[in-house]
Order: sequence, then C-alpha cells, then structure tokens
Amino acid sequence: MKPSDTTSIQHSARQVAIEIIANILLQQGSLSTQLARHQTDVASEHIPLLKELCFGVCRQYPKLNSVALSLLSHPFEEKDTDLYATLLLGLYQLSYMNTPDHAAVNESVEACRLLNKDWATKLMNAVLRRYQREGDEIIASLESMPSVEYNQPKWLVKRFNKHWPDQLEEIIEASNTHPPMCIRVNESAVSRETYQTQLSELGIKSNAGEFSPSALYLRNAVRVSELPNFEEGFSSVQDEAAQLSAHILLPKSGEKVLDACAAPGGKTGHLLEVAKDIELTAVELEPWRMEKIESNLERLGYSAHLICADAGDLDAWWEGEQFDKILLDVPCSATGVIRRNPDIKINRKPADINELVEIQREIVNQVWKTLKPNGFLLYVTCSLMPEENEQQIHQFLESQLDANEVPLNTINEDLSIEWGIPVSHGRQLFPSLEGHDGFYYCLLQKISA
Repeated sequence: MKPSDTTSIQHSARQVAIEIIANILLQQGSLSTQLARHQTDVASEHIPLLKELCFGVCRQYPKLNSVALSLLSHPFEEKDTDLYATLLLGLYQLSYMNTPDHAAVNESVEACRLLNKDWATKLMNAVLRRYQREGDEIIASLESMPSVEYNQPKWLVKRFNKHWPDQLEEIIEASNTHPPMCIRVNESAVSRETYQTQLSELGIKSNAGEFSPSALYLRNAVRVSELPNFEEGFSSVQDEAAQLSAHILLPKSGEKVLDACAAPGGKTGHLLEVAKDIELTAVELEPWRMEKIESNLERLGYSAHLICADAGDLDAWWEGEQFDKILLDVPCSATGVIRRNPDIKINRKPADINELVEIQREIVNQVWKTLKPNGFLLYVTCSLMPEENEQQIHQFLESQLDANEVPLNTINEDLSIEWGIPVSHGRQLFPSLEGHDGFYYCLLQKISA
C-alpha cells in the first residue's frame, strides 16, 4: 500500500471517529451502538485505529474536556460539535498516542476542511499548537479540578466519595484503565484446567479467576479467533463478576428459568452451559440486542425461547406459567463498568440515576409475579450506586411481604462467597485493577403461602 493510501484510510478512520464522538456528545447513542453502526465505514484493518480513537477520547474525556475549554475563548456552538470532537481527537493524539505532533495538528486542520468548515482551520491550528507549547503548564493549572485529578465527572467523584470513601482510589484507578481480557470456559465442553493448558500450548498465558470457577484472565489480550475451539463454543469473553450469576442461581435440569433483560446473552449462554436441558426464556427489549443473544447461543450450540419485549410489561410476553428461577440483570447506571463503557463519562448524568431507579422498581415488582413460590430471583446490576442496589432491595422487601433475602450461596453451597463486601442487602463488588468489574448481587426467595 502506498503511503498516500494509508493516509487517506487513516483520515477516513479519523473522520468516522469525529462523527461517532460528535454523536455521543450530542446524546445520540452510546459508544457501542455508534461503533456497531459506523465501523463498517472504514477498512477492516483500520477498525482498531477507529476504536483506539473513540475509546481513548471517551476514556480521557473529563481531562480532555477541561483542557479544551481552557484553550478556547468561546465554546463551539452545538452546530459545530463536530469541530469540538475534532479538537478532542487532536488533544488525545498529542497526549496519549505516538502520532508525531505535527501530524496530529495537520490532521486536525485537514479534518476541518473535510467537514466543509474551512473557517475553523486557523483556530484549530492555533489552539493545538498552543497546547504543544504549553501543555504541561495548562494541565498543572487545572490539576485541582476533579475532572483532571480523577479523570471522572465531578458529580460522579462526589457520589463515589460519599458512598465509598474507603474504596474511592481503588474505584477511580480501576475505572480509568483498560480492563483485562477475561474468558469463561464452557465447563460442559472442557475443564478450565484443560483449556488453560491448551491456551498455554498456543503461547497464550492465563491465570485462573479467584471467584468464578469458569474464569480465566489472559495476560495479554488476543483475538477470539486465536482461542482454541472458540467457534465451537468452548469459551466466551465475559468478565469474572458477570460469570457469578449462573454459579449463584445454579439452574438444574428440567427447571423453568427466566433471563430478564438478557442482552447481550453472555449470562444466557452461561445458564445453559450449567444445565443445557433447562427450559430457558430470555426477554430483551431492543431488537438489535436480541440479535446478539441469537448469535451467542448459535455459536454455543444452545437454544432458548427468545422474546423481544419489555420485561416489566407482563401482558406483552408472559403466558402465566411461573418460573423456578429468575436472573434479573436490570438496566442500570453501569458505573461499575466505566472502563468498558467509557462514554459513561460523557453521557451519564445525576438525574439518570433517579430515572433508572424507577425503571428498576417497576421491572422487579412486575417480574416477581412470574416467580413460583419457593423460587429464587437473583437481582443483579453493574452499578456502584446504593440507590440502584441495596436501597432498591430494601424498598422491594418492604413492599413485597412474600419476599425473603437469602445468602448468595443458598442454592450453590460449594460457591465460596469471599468477593466484594456485604452491604445492608446483598453484596457489592468494586472494579479491580487486574480483575473483575464492579457488580452487585442479591438473592431473593419467594415465601410459600
């Protein structure tokens, strides 16, 4: 490939990154949905570059945003959000990538022309060149700002410090890093020890997870195509904390099981790996996310009754037969998985928490009706907010007189519950630097009349 060809493709990746970041800034979708929609707009070999630009800007957004605003005498108008995305990309390249400084500046200036906004070229050039010269001094002058010191939104740092002062540094550090690659071994097909040996024979080093008996952490991330028998369903990419769901519920042959709010289907597949002959129903609201569940199950060689509906709208999907066990992984703030969804630093707002609490309350109260007497419901979030977790469960137990909280290893007595910390109801896990994400678990049982 000629150098000019390479440059044009990289410009293409850059322009797509500008569009994606601008859309995120305008609250027009998450990073994952934007990437799914637009990554085909660049050559396949340059998708890693696109992801690096998009994930990088989102991950460093609080700091980059503070720096950018300090460099501008006037913020860009909403109609020029694409120019602001261009500036953020330029700052990211200058600060965190190996792009030569002159190239990062020139590409940003050229991007203005490609956006048909030639009037902004001089401004973009001047601002980025000033950052080249005075970057260290500018950052030093902003260090007292939480957005720069912690690289998190100010409101979120306040919440973390209020709820988890002893864990604040741990949460911040883990939330700002790249997550490790963790896989779930399909123990119905191969033992974890055997699979770890197979990985080792391929030069892929791994460490066994401490809490999930099916978890392996890869010391260096690899493409899934490099994993032994991946297409045959021998393993899946899934965080260790997320893997605990199936081990806690431990479905047994013949049981009728519900996976509510099921996308993207990792937990759905794991439930079937634990007991493939359960009668599993998976409910998911978004059609495009339902496609992910179908794809995951097809690769694993399993099937389930898939329903595209709002789990809280029983009239839309429930036929009246109650379930033995329910996995309820409710929509949440995802504040325990910021490192995997760094656009949370841009999109999540304090008011979202209250809205999500109401949605969760409606779902859990409705789904509870579909549980058999003596049955179990596992309430799960990937949130660190007590309002969504222990406080939500407290209110639920106050209102549902036939509900009783039980220890997390009630069903699976062999499961060691040494992870996270006990809270007033359930257990809270925090994201760890080289380990699992932040999750919350609480196991409930319906009292027989």
